[in-house]
Amino acid sequence: MAERHHNLTAHLLDAQLAHGRGDAIAVREGERAWTYRQLTDQVARMGGALAALGVGRGERVAVLMRDTLEAAATILGVIRIGAIAVPMSELARPDDLRESLGHAGVVAAVVDGALEPALDAIRGHLPKLREVVCFDPRAAGERDARALCDAATPAAAAAVAATDEALLLYSAGFADEICGVRHSHAGVVAASASFAGSYLGLVAGERVFAVARLSTAFGLGAGLLFPLLVGAETLLLPAQPHSRVVIDAIAAFAPMYFLATPSIYGQLARDVAAAGVASPLAGVRRAIAGGEGMPDKLVPRIRTALGVAIEVGYGLTEVGQIALAGIVGDDDRAGACGRPLAGIEARVVDDDGRPVGVDEIGTLQVRTPSMCIGYWTPFSTPAADDDGWLTTRDRFLVDGRGVYHHCGRTDDLFKVGGKWVAPGEVERALVSHDAVWEAAVIGVDDEDGLIKPLAFVVVNVGHHGDPALEDELREFVKATLAPYKYPRWIEFVDALPRGPGGRLLRYKLRAPRRRRRAETGTA
Repeated sequence: MAERHHNLTAHLLDAQLAHGRGDAIAVREGERAWTYRQLTDQVARMGGALAALGVGRGERVAVLMRDTLEAAATILGVIRIGAIAVPMSELARPDDLRESLGHAGVVAAVVDGALEPALDAIRGHLPKLREVVCFDPRAAGERDARALCDAATPAAAAAVAATDEALLLYSAGFADEICGVRHSHAGVVAASASFAGSYLGLVAGERVFAVARLSTAFGLGAGLLFPLLVGAETLLLPAQPHSRVVIDAIAAFAPMYFLATPSIYGQLARDVAAAGVASPLAGVRRAIAGGEGMPDKLVPRIRTALGVAIEVGYGLTEVGQIALAGIVGDDDRAGACGRPLAGIEARVVDDDGRPVGVDEIGTLQVRTPSMCIGYWTPFSTPAADDDGWLTTRDRFLVDGRGVYHHCGRTDDLFKVGGKWVAPGEVERALVSHDAVWEAAVIGVDDEDGLIKPLAFVVVNVGHHGDPALEDELREFVKATLAPYKYPRWIEFVDALPRGPGGRLLRYKLRAPRRRRRAETGTA
């Protein structure tokens, strides 16, 4: 029965109305709030408006918006008519937008008025783009999204197959190639049930605040899709998540569950400690970090400054949710990420695909019903093997308690003198120094063409990046790790390059100028 009613929006919205939750709050944005009935109506109207413009089943629609109520309705409205939503970051540069949207082959785009110029700059490079719909348009002649929705006939949830594509997500996890990750209607439902239901135990009426953008798998899932599946209430944050904005939002919304990237937690801990104020998370039931790696030194800082036990999660865009999670304590070894969630199978294998032993490093493989249906490259390619196992680009070990520990990326590893160096190991050593807030390490060629570590370091408040600290950090790493792993060059920077979801964009550190500077013997 290929055409059963598997539409994601029927599970998230229509089911809540059927259970009598139509008047319960579904989503908030500042002082604005929509009930499940209002959200369903707006989703149906957006779907109807797009269908009236000729958007058909299986066609892709870009969503370039801040995290607003309208953005939520737009993403779900696209999915409701059997089309495919392609959420994009409002911070994306025009070149990145052109590349991603051209790669996806979008036929329509829905944008905020403030972001309209970014799309206008690349419209001529998107040959398949037929329609642009704008909320609060600033240019004459643009289609007004609100007017179109008001006039539209609300769309019923289109009948789709369980494996039909609902979302195309672009991930920063592919450093050297552009690749879209294709998620099905059924896969998102499975991810929601695993994370919101089994792991969080989230129930109707509870409040969730996820400080991650809807353009990321972490933000879209934790901040919108997963809460809706169980009838919970979620908060969206259109503004950039600076500490003051986040603290004010927490005070006003009083979430029971708080989810954010380690970068956000670190920023909050740093600013709360500096200001000497009470923790904004004191009333939170559970605090979960995901979307990027958690520096080991940051965990006790967060616990001290914010007074919460952090649950660290490891997720994949391909899985559509956090795959491993658990509370990290002082006794946990570096890179601890907890254990597999319900519905997630995980194993660590060697280069021949054989499971490794306890405390042995290998490559992580995962298998789950929420697995993506493949990649778009720009043609469909499988992500998992014939048995359903996805081989990740991450190195892990499993300790005697069954806790998984992240040991770095397979595509980040490099050899120094014939011996492997994992950048994450060097980064953790650097961050354990009191003067270092965060660090990133890459391998670059020296003047002889031999690869050596180069470190980028953000110093802590009260410290200064100077030659003396550079020498001190080199000696510190030599004393902490095997000497060949120490960074030959250290460059002090104000911030590390990160994507909208907080993930370190290591490839931006691999620019040719870094190699040229390394060859001169100075970082």
